[in-house]
Amino acid sequence: MFNRTIRLSPGIYVNEPGALKKLPELINEFVLKSPVILTDQTVLKIIPQYLPTDFLNHYPVEIFNGSCEFAEIDRLTERLKTADGIIAFGGGQLMDTAKVVSDRLNIVLINVQTVPSNCAAFTTKSIVYSPTHEMIASIREKKPVDAVVLEPELLKNAPLEYLRSGIGDTLAKYYEIRRRLTDDKMNSLSLSLARDMIERCREEMLKVNDPRSLNGLDLQNFIDTIFLLASLVDGFADLDGRSVAAHTFYNAYVKIIGPQRFTHGEIVALGNLFQVTLENDIELIKEIRAYYPRVDLPLSLADLGITQADQLDALAEYMAKPDNVRMQSIFPGISPTDIRQTLLKLI
Repeated sequence: MFNRTIRLSPGIYVNEPGALKKLPELINEFVLKSPVILTDQTVLKIIPQYLPTDFLNHYPVEIFNGSCEFAEIDRLTERLKTADGIIAFGGGQLMDTAKVVSDRLNIVLINVQTVPSNCAAFTTKSIVYSPTHEMIASIREKKPVDAVVLEPELLKNAPLEYLRSGIGDTLAKYYEIRRRLTDDKMNSLSLSLARDMIERCREEMLKVNDPRSLNGLDLQNFIDTIFLLASLVDGFADLDGRSVAAHTFYNAYVKIIGPQRFTHGEIVALGNLFQVTLENDIELIKEIRAYYPRVDLPLSLADLGITQADQLDALAEYMAKPDNVRMQSIFPGISPTDIRQTLLKLI
């Protein structure tokens, strides 16, 4: 196994008004004869206005069940085995599912993410969940995504919680990964580029007060940061780009509390505050506490519905597991007591 691998994805990236109207040109460029559209019922109602007339009637449509699980991956692999391409419209879990299925079948994948909640459309990595929403696997695809096509107005008009999610998840690139991209590694050009990227992720997100008010180049830059820049961190940094405490908090939250009320990035956002509080980084604590109210991201456990002592105990036990490499590699030997004491500061 190589010590570190740089992964670049996708092969084609488009972020411009009217981009989805030109999808037939891209399908022709890939010489697709039997592509299948993968989407869900909610997205199916939203996207027609952004597409060429009757586009959805030209290709078979397969409906995603809503969760990136092995059973769904297996089902879709079987259903799409005669297709030569997938045109995927949807959110992060649909993107992750489409990547695994296209990789298994070795067919073309065109991702059209419809909410700016994370950079799933780009990366060569998929998070797989159990039926109870617990993360059970992280899969690396062998091939990059062939194309990502984004429509700025569609993303801008997504539900506000998904815009907040994108901000919270993109900020995590800095608040978490800065602990891996340390000064002693900056003699590596690729890692120094990755650190420049996480710093730019922070800079670009902290500019945003109201994502719905963004237009033109400001909107393009906002979308490029959430998708393009954030995914490049993963591609350039490899294992040094792994998440730390914020995503550990997310995984614990989904396991203990459940994901029903809040998006991935909203939960990760509080995880960002958890990590800098654990580190007792006074300046970053102040920065987060000053910024989050401007975009309505959570600042307390109560904001995410965590109000009971037994919930704190369960979260702390889960996050302090000795086999949690992401957490233990930065905070070796951290105990449930250490984590609980930090959680109490977020009440």
